[in-house]
Amino acid sequence: MISEQRPELESNRDQIPRVPEPKKGVLGIVSGILLLALGKLKGLLFLLKAVPAGKMLLTAGSMFAMIALEATRSGLPFAAGFVVLILIHELGHGYAMRKHGVSAGWPIFIPFFGAMIAMKQRHVDRNTEAEIAFGGPYVGTLASLGAAALGMYLQSRLLMSLAYTGFFLNLFNLTPLSPLDGGRVAQAFSKKAWIVGLVVMAALLLATGTPQLLLVIVLALPRVFRKGGEPDREELSEHVRQSWAIRYFGLCGFLALGIYFSGVLLHR
Repeated sequence: MISEQRPELESNRDQIPRVPEPKKGVLGIVSGILLLALGKLKGLLFLLKAVPAGKMLLTAGSMFAMIALEATRSGLPFAAGFVVLILIHELGHGYAMRKHGVSAGWPIFIPFFGAMIAMKQRHVDRNTEAEIAFGGPYVGTLASLGAAALGMYLQSRLLMSLAYTGFFLNLFNLTPLSPLDGGRVAQAFSKKAWIVGLVVMAALLLATGTPQLLLVIVLALPRVFRKGGEPDREELSEHVRQSWAIRYFGLCGFLALGIYFSGVLLHR
């Protein structure tokens, strides 16, 4: 996932949050402690991002925290491989940003959600935005394919499980709905792709009840219902739109085949 770093928020990062008048009773004490902790956490994040070594520490710390939490559900070997696949996906975004001269931040891992990398240049053209968004799933697909090939060679169920998971996550990320990568790719060839994305996301939410999917929908709504579209962004030529449609659906189809065949090999 790509995050746009909005310049208008930068100037507010070093402001000390105002703590409201304390409430009476235990609830007031707890609320005050929580607000104080949040203020301290905000200051710590600002300090870590301000120092070059701190940015690396924030990435490494969030990465190991995610491994530790995932390990409680699926074991340490799978958790480590899973997080490495996510890291490779995010580095694909970072490489695409640098290739197009866009300043990239350090990946930040969010347990139970995934990871994000900041795109520090807010306004880019449609084609560049699609290239940056496509870089993550594309490189993530290559990593999953490598895990599948190595898993077949070594007869490793762990590697095949990682490959299956990687194929699935990259395909999910290509759902044509921002802030997912697919929404940023699909805008290059279709203005109405978000309709399909909303239907798919709502169906998955009803089928699984996963709260993270609801968060994706909520984050997507402002962009979905933006009035007047994006008049400041140029339209792409018909040839470019067709090229993006081929690349998008081609990668989706490949990932679907990867899910199918890795699943068959896992259940043999």
